[in-house]
Amino acid sequence: MNARHEETERGAALITALMVVAFMAAVSVSLVEMMRGHLQRTGVIEDRLQAAAYLDGAVSYGEVLIARFAGDADQRFTPAGPWDGEIRIFPLDNGEMAARVRDRNNCLNINALHTQGGDGEADRLAAARMRALLAALGVPPGDAESLIAQAADWIDVDRTPRPGGAEDDTYLARSEPFRAANQPFAELSELRLLPVMNRALYMRAAPYLCALPTSVQPALNVNTLRREEAVLITAITEGAVSVQAAGQALFRRPTTGFESLEALWADPAFAPLSAEERPASAVALRSEWFELQVEVRLGEARLSRIQTVRMDRAGRFSRLTPVQGAVL
Repeated sequence: MNARHEETERGAALITALMVVAFMAAVSVSLVEMMRGHLQRTGVIEDRLQAAAYLDGAVSYGEVLIARFAGDADQRFTPAGPWDGEIRIFPLDNGEMAARVRDRNNCLNINALHTQGGDGEADRLAAARMRALLAALGVPPGDAESLIAQAADWIDVDRTPRPGGAEDDTYLARSEPFRAANQPFAELSELRLLPVMNRALYMRAAPYLCALPTSVQPALNVNTLRREEAVLITAITEGAVSVQAAGQALFRRPTTGFESLEALWADPAFAPLSAEERPASAVALRSEWFELQVEVRLGEARLSRIQTVRMDRAGRFSRLTPVQGAVL
């Protein structure tokens, strides 16, 4: 009887010991998995910090490169420069960086559609150029007029909508209500909030638009303007120069660029314009606005930044608030 009882106790002790061992093994596996996850998260954080440092360095280097190619304040730009819009790939340890610089003088500034306290002439000119751009892009006239009116209403401080425009009453009636900004566009993507805007219209117009922190339309740099942006010449001439003719003028442009604006006006594409009709203040051979786009892929980290900068005549840069993006 005692022997059987002792065997039972030994069996129970063995089972208990096995359960303890199994429990400790499970705990050990759990701890190992926790440590592995912690190390992975630490690695991702380190990758993101390193990627952010690469972004900062790329923007600073881009500014140095722009200033170097821009030269003195009276020196004209040439088509061959860092502002050519080409994507450049830089290999990194455990990743790569893609970067490009765009000349942001070469766009229609959506914020030029309304000038606070202005006499209306600048607004009229900006609207006419926007109308010519949208017509050349094949946007129906009704949609074009609505876009112009709604964008101007988004900027102005009053609550009275223009014909075809939209103010608070329109936006407050939505399922997720909000109010009109009553200030300039901070980002071009705000255009998506306008009632007239849809994906097709946005994708068609956005490549030729920008939202600069000024109500002034910058002069197009005809030496950095790319052939696929020829429609902007049609816009600033209010349709007097066709997209085809503008593209041919850019095709005939010397490889080192136009030496002067007189050389530009001498091109056959501008024959329809008299000397008085030429938009002289709307074109230039230098630029002040640039957009630096950088994306870094490092390990498990994916970071991107769009940084708009302005270069003054002394070659000093000021930066706007960047648009950041991150995908892990």
